[in-house]
Amino acid sequence: MDDPRSVLSIGDLNFVVSKLERNDFPEDRWNELGLKLHISQPKLNTVKANNPLDVKGCLRRCLVLWLQQSYDVDKYGLPTMQLLATVVEEMGLGAVAIKIGKIEGPEGPLLQISDLEYVFVTLNEVSFPPTQWIPLGLALGLDHQTLEAIKANDYRNIHQYLRECLSWWLQRFDDVDAKEKPKMTTLCDALERIGQKAVADYIRLKALDQKLASPIQAVDDEASSPGFGSHFLKEGIYKEIQERSYEINESNIMLKEELDAAKKKIAELEEKLDTAEKELYYTAEKANIILREGLDAAKKEIAELEEKLNTAEK
Repeated sequence: MDDPRSVLSIGDLNFVVSKLERNDFPEDRWNELGLKLHISQPKLNTVKANNPLDVKGCLRRCLVLWLQQSYDVDKYGLPTMQLLATVVEEMGLGAVAIKIGKIEGPEGPLLQISDLEYVFVTLNEVSFPPTQWIPLGLALGLDHQTLEAIKANDYRNIHQYLRECLSWWLQRFDDVDAKEKPKMTTLCDALERIGQKAVADYIRLKALDQKLASPIQAVDDEASSPGFGSHFLKEGIYKEIQERSYEINESNIMLKEELDAAKKKIAELEEKLDTAEKELYYTAEKANIILREGLDAAKKEIAELEEKLNTAEK
């Protein structure tokens, strides 16, 4: 299902269910989803009655009704992944909507404050330097005064300033809407404007699941974040990943060889230790025999002397 605008049928049920499950759609909100998809409440009540205490089953049956077009198709449109993503976004699940394939031309779905953790984690995963939170805030449309107010907070962790900045952006303060409404593409554009092109391209690849908007070019080290930078060559991120994978595989092979050699060395040392213990045992046993023989001879000599002494006394 390459195009989210393609019309879905009942044959796509497993695909749709899997798409929602893999992207963490909360199954217990199936009834809300059904209503958003314009399935009537009586039909949803029947679904619930037929699947008591089974939210997963309820979600599946709800999607069956939708894919079978058990609603006013002429009024609300045919079932597509784009329509599903729009509904999921309306439920306040913008991050899920992004993942299941909503498109609005090249822009992507609108983000909300409920998507704060998703956006924050995404930036951390692609190694965006949190020290750049002020330039990012300005590029996203926040005012200097707003950023100064955030800066005035006595946060011990620099990441907290970044989180607060993103929170204000997602709540659309200041001139955010004048720049562009909060979307992942908006974030990527802002990152490029502050010299974080490698980060922006990687988010497009990772979070938006798009082909890169432009070829990856060498990025000046001063303008790039840790973990990115000039090693992103024109061949693109895929080549970088392949090279890293090759290096890791080579490293794993070397480590395995070293581990095997170490195990062999340990086996040899254990064998030598076993031999030494046996030799020590035999040596000790031999010494014990000699000592016992000496002791027996001494006892015999004492007995003879005692006998002579008794004879002399008599």
